Amino acid sequence: MTQTPDNTSDFFEELPKGSLFQTFLNQVELNVFFKDASHNYVLCSASFARLLGYQTPNELYSHTLHDFTSQDEADQLINYENRVMDTRTPLLNEELHLKLIGSKATVDSLWISISIYPLFDQNGAIRGTWGFARDISEEKNMAQKLVQKNRQYDELSSRMHMMATVDEVTGLYNRKSFEEIIRRNMRLFSRVRGRGYCAGFSIVLMDIDHFTKFIATYGTQTGDIALQYIAEILRSCSRSADDIFRVGNDEFALILPDTTLEGAQILASRITSTLARKPLIVNEEKEVFFTLCFGFAVYEDQLDASELIVAADQSLFDAKINRK
Repeated sequence: MTQTPDNTSDFFEELPKGSLFQTFLNQVELNVFFKDASHNYVLCSASFARLLGYQTPNELYSHTLHDFTSQDEADQLINYENRVMDTRTPLLNEELHLKLIGSKATVDSLWISISIYPLFDQNGAIRGTWGFARDISEEKNMAQKLVQKNRQYDELSSRMHMMATVDEVTGLYNRKSFEEIIRRNMRLFSRVRGRGYCAGFSIVLMDIDHFTKFIATYGTQTGDIALQYIAEILRSCSRSADDIFRVGNDEFALILPDTTLEGAQILASRITSTLARKPLIVNEEKEVFFTLCFGFAVYEDQLDASELIVAADQSLFDAKINRK
């Protein structure tokens, strides 16, 4: 067993305990503080004073945290200290954000992780509190930067998804989305039918009559306005459950859940009537009336989406031939 050298006790007896402890607080790189029952700082390490932005511990003595930070933040810490003194139970690793307002402070704010302990006298009576504080500002800033980076990543992913699935000119779903949603509906309605229910959906393909001539006459910029006008007409005529797409230059499509061929044809008639009542105003004065040609297909247990789209394409082609 290791024996303490005889001269050790003599060495420390020659040093005043208060002076020895003060030397320790001035030199150690620990953020240690002591407070009386009125929450005034009575002693602290030089490191703790620097943490709050002050040069020496003397600048903190006889002050409460109200002199260094906002009312709400100071009250929060005082509530913690009162709880520690009332319960005689330490509070460990509590995170606080302090906005420093003291006239001599050299930092604006910081995050700390603080542990507070009851301070007893020799008779076991509560005299105040003491504790440690750890600067976690860098950790918090890194966490906030990570949250910001994740938010930026989510926004970028959302924009990329939007670019991949939405037509830039009209804001409608694009061709890729059209095929994906057909496949999704086929899986859904196939399961419903498998349970004995009569369920299905229709698709409508349409293109704008004489759109190439319109572009040649008015230009591509006005052509984009016309596409947006057609998209708005389709929105106004459709149900909230219907999906609307721009699937080509002048081609649009609808997916109509729980809709028969007859129901799809009725919707096409409503679109035609609306176009006839609401012309597009070009160059602030000229009225242009658009017409659409329609093709239809109804889900009837086709094997894949391409079969359904081919059926609608053929219907659209036949409708164009019959117009000539």
